[in-house]
Amino acid sequence: MFVSIVQIVIIPIGLGLLLNYKFPNFCEELKNYLPTLSAVVIAIIVAGVIGPNKAAIIESSAVILAVIVLQYFIAMGLGFVVGYLSGMKRKQMITIAIELCFQNSGLSTSLAKTHFPALTLATVPGALYSVWQNFAGSILAYIFTKYFQDAEDSDI
Repeated sequence: MFVSIVQIVIIPIGLGLLLNYKFPNFCEELKNYLPTLSAVVIAIIVAGVIGPNKAAIIESSAVILAVIVLQYFIAMGLGFVVGYLSGMKRKQMITIAIELCFQNSGLSTSLAKTHFPALTLATVPGALYSVWQNFAGSILAYIFTKYFQDAEDSDI
């Protein structure tokens, strides 16, 4: 599993840093296109996981969705609590909360598929979490921007 994590996370980060160091102008130009490419790749991965497992997902969707939503909001709440107890400003607390609830669902899906091939449903929570975090994250980004923008550097 460690080798898979190195292949999925460490090597691409290292390559990205190297490319940015050697070809900064080229990388700057790519920044306009990479978010779209990333969204398309995530959508393809999610569709590839959800499509073949749709019957099982529908069967157990309430439990899976409840766990996904619960994990998301527990992580966000912990981010706020840790930030508050650490004496952070509101903007820093929001950043910590968002970072905790936005987990690498692509990594979890890939690891589940690679290391638990007999458990075909093991990939489903990661794929559904990817959909949920993008949906809920968009709403929260709107809320944080609209209602907390005036108090950027203030305490809670």
